[in-house]
Amino acid sequence: MKLIKMLGLAATAALMVMAFGASSAMAESTSLCSSDPGPGAHEVCPAGSLVTHVHEVTSSKAKLLTSFLTVECDVLFLGDVKSANNLGAPLLIVGNFTYTNCGSCEATETSKNAEIEVLKLGHELADITGEGQVHVKCGSSLDCEYKGEGLNGHGLGPLLVETGGNANGEIRLEGQETKKIAGGFLCPKTSKLDILTHPLSSTSITE
Repeated sequence: MKLIKMLGLAATAALMVMAFGASSAMAESTSLCSSDPGPGAHEVCPAGSLVTHVHEVTSSKAKLLTSFLTVECDVLFLGDVKSANNLGAPLLIVGNFTYTNCGSCEATETSKNAEIEVLKLGHELADITGEGQVHVKCGSSLDCEYKGEGLNGHGLGPLLVETGGNANGEIRLEGQETKKIAGGFLCPKTSKLDILTHPLSSTSITE
């Protein structure tokens, strides 16, 4: 997941209403903001409110679904905004995912870093893309490594999260395909990644 370098397994899901594939003509300069710009502010983040460090956790267990079994983990993502002046089209975030509480399994990010791109599509709405890889081991039955490329999902700011969601915003990936790059015959050639995360503090999607 150099993005969500894979948000691999479940991560850092999602990270998102689903794969938009918006054209660059629809895209806007993107920043993340710790405060709501308010009406009439053209969604420009106020000085001093730009988010430079991202801390996301899963809202529910992230899932790596295979024909053999489903691995579910809690996921933590810590990253920093790397785009110049904390503004980009798309905005680049570089960090790492940590997977815990995976039941009888273990999951480890094998990408050096996760690279996530956030591209504002409209009011409090962003396209999320990335790639990466994860190693999954479940006892002696499953020892596999998967890579995800072109993973795609969407992000919502606090004002668009539906009732019952996390008030700080969310990132969602659903049914994103990852491919086996290492492992025995018991490792399915492909798997599907579902992940839903939210920031620990309110994070608006702004210009």
